[in-house]
Amino acid sequence: MKKILSFILGSIVALNLSMSVANSAAKEVRVAFFLEWPTPNQEDKVKGIYEKALGVPVKWTNFSNGGAMTDAMLAGDIDISYSQGLVPFINAVKSKAPLKLVDIAMEYGMGGTTCVTSNASGITKANGSELEGKKVAVPLGTMAEYVFDESMKVVGADRSKMDVIQMDPEEGAAALVSGDVVMACLFGGNSIKAATAVGSRLLTVQEARDAGILGIDITSVTDKFMKENPGMLRTFIEVTHEANARYASGKSDMGVIAKDAEMKLGDMKETIGGFKFLTPSETEKSMTSGNLAGFLKGMDTPNGAVDTSFLPL
Repeated sequence: MKKILSFILGSIVALNLSMSVANSAAKEVRVAFFLEWPTPNQEDKVKGIYEKALGVPVKWTNFSNGGAMTDAMLAGDIDISYSQGLVPFINAVKSKAPLKLVDIAMEYGMGGTTCVTSNASGITKANGSELEGKKVAVPLGTMAEYVFDESMKVVGADRSKMDVIQMDPEEGAAALVSGDVVMACLFGGNSIKAATAVGSRLLTVQEARDAGILGIDITSVTDKFMKENPGMLRTFIEVTHEANARYASGKSDMGVIAKDAEMKLGDMKETIGGFKFLTPSETEKSMTSGNLAGFLKGMDTPNGAVDTSFLPL
């Protein structure tokens, strides 16, 4: 019975693909990703596994933040955004952007996204209110902004009384080093390493976890690509979860991942070690009734923004 159902489903997918080929962009798949954000599927990216599975070239483009990924998708330049921050996605669909959330890339604590205060400023968790009246760097509209807001609640600082400057992580780290800002909120292993060379995390990873601060990155897709290429989207997600399973079993080529993330091996291992890559069943639970569902509800995300039908369950 299972084989018959698989055959029927496969036939439906094949039929959908053949019907949409005339209007499809399926001659290649254009994927957005982040540097300094190592993930198991980068091994598949480098080794051409996605191309073999999809049967077409896969073009990967790195972006500095999730908002830029959204802009590229709306412009028709990107089909799939892998590991887009949840906040940029929510902001997009609230503005009626034709995008869907189809998978969870990972969950992570403040190891991968954090706020760092300069040692020269003397500002710590204990006197966090002294951030008021100071310049702070934050990549607005990203998960780092969410972490910033939640961290300010913990230390008792009023965001509205700060001079919040929009800076991507690399810029924020440089501004912290030069003394132009007293705090930078950022993501990415290299940027965090540069910032912590002259500063300290406002909240430790454990303190952030105790405060319930959790990051979630997702895989989003344009409605157009999803409707025209459902089989390709499903295959993309399957390959991604196979890479996650390989990593979980300790069989990933960490050197390949580090090189593609443009990180030193030790730094890459430290960063990826702070990520939790969910199994397909864990992903479905999070999307329907767990962490992700709670986050979406808490931020008044419009209904219909999530589609679990492409998960390899």
